[in-house]
Amino acid sequence: MQRRQFLRQSALLGAGAVVGTTTGCDQVDTEPQSPISFTPGEPVPWINWAGNEHCYPQWREAPATTEQLVDVMKSARGVIRAVGSGHSFSAVVPTDDTLVSTDLLSGLVAHDPATMQATLLGGTTLHDSGPLLDAVGQAMPNLPDMDYPTIAGSIASSVHATGAEFGSTSSYVVAMKLVTPGGDVIECSADKNPEIFQAARTSLGALGIVSEVTLQNQAPFNLTEVNGVAPAQEVWSTLEDRVKDNRHFELFTIPYSDLILTVTTNEAKPGDKNVGEEDPQAVNSLRAAFDATAWVPLVGSALYDKLLQIAMGEAGETVRTGKSFQVFSHVRIVRFREMEYTVPAEAGPACMQEIMAKIRKERIPLSFPFEYRYVKGDDIWLSMFEGRDGCSISIHQYGDLDYKKAFAEIEPIFWKYDGRPHWGKIHTLDAERLSQLYPRHWQDFQEVRKSLDPEGRMMNAHLKHVFGEV
Repeated sequence: MQRRQFLRQSALLGAGAVVGTTTGCDQVDTEPQSPISFTPGEPVPWINWAGNEHCYPQWREAPATTEQLVDVMKSARGVIRAVGSGHSFSAVVPTDDTLVSTDLLSGLVAHDPATMQATLLGGTTLHDSGPLLDAVGQAMPNLPDMDYPTIAGSIASSVHATGAEFGSTSSYVVAMKLVTPGGDVIECSADKNPEIFQAARTSLGALGIVSEVTLQNQAPFNLTEVNGVAPAQEVWSTLEDRVKDNRHFELFTIPYSDLILTVTTNEAKPGDKNVGEEDPQAVNSLRAAFDATAWVPLVGSALYDKLLQIAMGEAGETVRTGKSFQVFSHVRIVRFREMEYTVPAEAGPACMQEIMAKIRKERIPLSFPFEYRYVKGDDIWLSMFEGRDGCSISIHQYGDLDYKKAFAEIEPIFWKYDGRPHWGKIHTLDAERLSQLYPRHWQDFQEVRKSLDPEGRMMNAHLKHVFGEV
């Protein structure tokens, strides 16, 4: 019997057994994945990938060059916001005034084989950047595990991957071209307009719209990724060595389970071959296993772990090998909502384990795996990794289930460990509390922001919440 068929039938059995049985987890509320309406003749709505943010922009623009972007900014009305691929879970995009799409602002502008630097238009997706750079003998040193975002969008929210010796995407930026709300074009780098450069490398799009980005790259290279499953106790006891001994290491904890998914990625060796096949809907199989056993008092039983092993397959490790940009990224087709905080690297294990204990104690209905990654510190003013190495922990909920109650239970744990929220993901912090997390440069950023946008034309409701009223 195919494992998906087995899991579906197990889920039905579990549903039937709920009657007259103490449930293992509290009931989960459902919600529409795209809870918006459209009235003919009214503005067409925009909605993000996760389905939790939307707006009704009166005016839409799609410039293809810096010159066109300048014209757009000069003539734009109301609050201006840029949108790339719409993969932010936080409300950084919504505006009912002018929405500027960067879809057409895409492609390779220039490259330098001597310095291994390349300039891309800001709307170029990470997916497209891989082949573009490969064609000129370059590759980004690191990439997130999904490549849908644009390069400018990734920088705006300090998107990152994993690897204790690798920084966020913003840390590889060496120069930028920024178009301000007034239509001025500002070139910035560590040597030219350095304060604007430091602010623009993680800005939430509050300074204007980035039209060009110059990246520090390296020569193309191949990677091999090995996926496995191991007992949680074994992984936590060997975590330091796993991080130290691999170019990249990350893990996924599974609520109510004593199993952990591990991902190790290193430069490929001769003879490395693909083993097995990645399943983009594997998280749905995990959900089926959870639903099949949620009726058991004390989820986390041997039955649940056995179903998880079946859900993840018992064929052993899955191996992917090939060009770096092909191995780093994965297909993401199951919609979800996400909250992520970065805590000091040394606090990662304690924070993660407290979260898992809280979920079990309070019977919080979550089954989507949580991601755990290490990222090198940097000096970027509003980077989550400013001044310290970080451990990023991501909490997920399926897109058709209510995330608010569960996230509200877990978020205070991150505060306890001095966590900084990911700018592109769900959180509840305001300007007062965020300013305390960035004591060295919060005011520096505010001064640059106000100098470039004195009228607050880039400030939607969310940015006013996180930065304070203009």
